[in-house]
Amino acid sequence: MLLKVMLSFVLCYVIGVLTAFAEIPNHHIFYRQDKRAPLTKIEIVFLGAGSGAEQPSQIGLAGTGSKLIWESGKKHGHMDQLETLGTRLNTSTRSLYYTISFYGLSEHCAKSIKIVRDLIYNLELSESDLEQVKKLMVADIHNYLRRRTYSLMKNFALSQTKGIKKSGSLKTLKNLSIEDIKQYYDQLLKTDVVFFKVISNRDSTEIAKWLRPITEKRETGGFVHSLKFPTTAYSVGPSAFVFNSNRKNISCYWLIPCGSVGEEDYIPSMISRAFGQTDARGLIYKYFREELGLVYSTGSNYQAEENVRFLEIYADPQRHNSEELITKMSDLIRGLPDNPRFWAAIKALRESRNIAYAHAHEQLTLQRKLDNEVYRAIYNPPRRKGGSKSVTDAEVRAFLEKFFVPKNMIMIFVGPKDHIIDILKKHLPEVDIHVHDVKELIE
Repeated sequence: MLLKVMLSFVLCYVIGVLTAFAEIPNHHIFYRQDKRAPLTKIEIVFLGAGSGAEQPSQIGLAGTGSKLIWESGKKHGHMDQLETLGTRLNTSTRSLYYTISFYGLSEHCAKSIKIVRDLIYNLELSESDLEQVKKLMVADIHNYLRRRTYSLMKNFALSQTKGIKKSGSLKTLKNLSIEDIKQYYDQLLKTDVVFFKVISNRDSTEIAKWLRPITEKRETGGFVHSLKFPTTAYSVGPSAFVFNSNRKNISCYWLIPCGSVGEEDYIPSMISRAFGQTDARGLIYKYFREELGLVYSTGSNYQAEENVRFLEIYADPQRHNSEELITKMSDLIRGLPDNPRFWAAIKALRESRNIAYAHAHEQLTLQRKLDNEVYRAIYNPPRRKGGSKSVTDAEVRAFLEKFFVPKNMIMIFVGPKDHIIDILKKHLPEVDIHVHDVKELIE
């Protein structure tokens, strides 16, 4: 295995980037050299052990396990040992994986790895520690509700319509037992594929030797990587989620689900850029702000939650402009195939995007390049010769006709609920309206 790793590094050095794998080999190392400072950052990634592996009745299990590792390390002196070596440790969870990362002086990296290994393989779990972590997580969830309310609303709407899990639940957190944590942790240690992301001034072969305490004699047979996520109910049809608020400006969001993570994403990315992301050059800003004067700001993003890809459109009309804005935005989304201004924006983007993209790629940090490389290795997304220039109008039109249709539209509104409901019933009577309290987002 070490020989394979070393050969991979040689190839990486020669051609500058590792080949994208359909599946990442166990103990593979993704590496970038940075000689500007005597520092090393290592991420240990447990592929398949993230929140996507949780059952709906165990929402928060991976996050709780992550926090327990941190608290245990602090309680039993591991953090103090790392600090004396100039090393910081962090734990995090994503849908597909769980990560333990540490960053510090390269000269002490081998010692730091042994301390981290001792922490994760000799973890002491207790009921009292679990209860303490639960209190911390309850506080985190309430803080998140105050700071990132829309993120929870978006997750809630997708959970109700596309079957993904809620990102947080006080009820399931309360019911997690120490046995649940122990079972999760046993699977974590035996995760079938564990790989590493490394940025260091040291040679890659030296790092491979440092990592032997992690890779040697490690058992497998735990979490298995899969792009399939457990789902619940799936609702088809246009839906609107309304959250009551007395704010002057009404927050309006349109979500357009458009496939799964790992599929080709040139077209939705082009559409999002044509709409305009956070600048004033996009179609939506020019039309709704500059020409009609209906909003203060607009936005468009192409993103994903769990395995669901979607385009997101945002606008914030004042109450007296909300009826016209909601109506015309819905008309614009559904009428894109026959909108000449949209096609002009796509044409301009197709002619300029490759040059802009190439320049942006050159400016990527080493960390971003490493993250992009790992993304390609996990998902192995299709890539076109010629990039966006190879996308035809016929392909864009087919995409619009498949996804930009009323039955595929999810809306989220934050404002006076009676006013919003009246607008929807008057102009979009086919929409299934759901009225919720923000407290439901974390229950």
